[in-house]
Amino acid sequence: MKDQTMENKIELRKAEKPSKYLPRIPRVETERDFYSEVEENSEEIYEIAVCGEVIGLAYIEDDEEAFVYVYIFEEHRGKGYSYPAALAAEKSIKASPVKSIQTGYDANNALAKKLAEKCGYAPTFASAIMKYGGEKLAEKPLPIRAYRDEDFLEAYTLTDEAFHNMRLGTGFFPDSKLTPPTDKERAHWSETASERFVYEKDGEIVGCGRICEDTLSFIAIKIARQGEGFGRGFVTFLTNRLLEKGEARLWCLVGNDKARKLYESLGYRETDRAEYSFKRF
Repeated sequence: MKDQTMENKIELRKAEKPSKYLPRIPRVETERDFYSEVEENSEEIYEIAVCGEVIGLAYIEDDEEAFVYVYIFEEHRGKGYSYPAALAAEKSIKASPVKSIQTGYDANNALAKKLAEKCGYAPTFASAIMKYGGEKLAEKPLPIRAYRDEDFLEAYTLTDEAFHNMRLGTGFFPDSKLTPPTDKERAHWSETASERFVYEKDGEIVGCGRICEDTLSFIAIKIARQGEGFGRGFVTFLTNRLLEKGEARLWCLVGNDKARKLYESLGYRETDRAEYSFKRF
């Protein structure tokens, strides 16, 4: 009853300029993507208010496969806001039907994990956040170039197939499915073309990768060409491009041991670990 009463007091409203709240959000304690969304003034960031006072922020992906992340400012913690705020965020999702809702948190944050369990989420997988701590890597000239729009179908397909294969291989995603390319996805790749690269060999695209800010966002090697050494050269290339701008980080799915072994051999080391939980309908 207390939670229901508190939930009735919770108000969610689109944040006009989320980045103004960054001084109240220590980057080291938040889910990385959430911080980036706030920093970029994402339209998916909402203010959590009680009696007109903003007590935190919520990141809400309103989709059939939704994502919810709730952050309560430090001075408002311990007052019973987290659980009703999480429920209010879920209820704000208007997609129909909602197949699942995902949330994420630092694997070492016992309180966040307890909150997720209370809300009905079940831990599903974890990702290691790895950082490169050395100098630029020795790099050989390779046929790697900037992504072009005409690459979309070939690059998208090899990426989709490679990640589908990887997800099934870890055992965490038995329901993984291939996702057909769409005009919307093509437009997104076009908008982020400056962050994407393709690896060409023997007249075909054998690899695709993306770097975003200080992060190697993803790298995928065509399934039929895996094991030929393309991955090491491509990761080296992308790491050096990141180092030219500052630091180099990446995410590695826990259980993807082959990829992790490669990253560690190049000098990446795990610094944090994020856990993701799902509520399925």
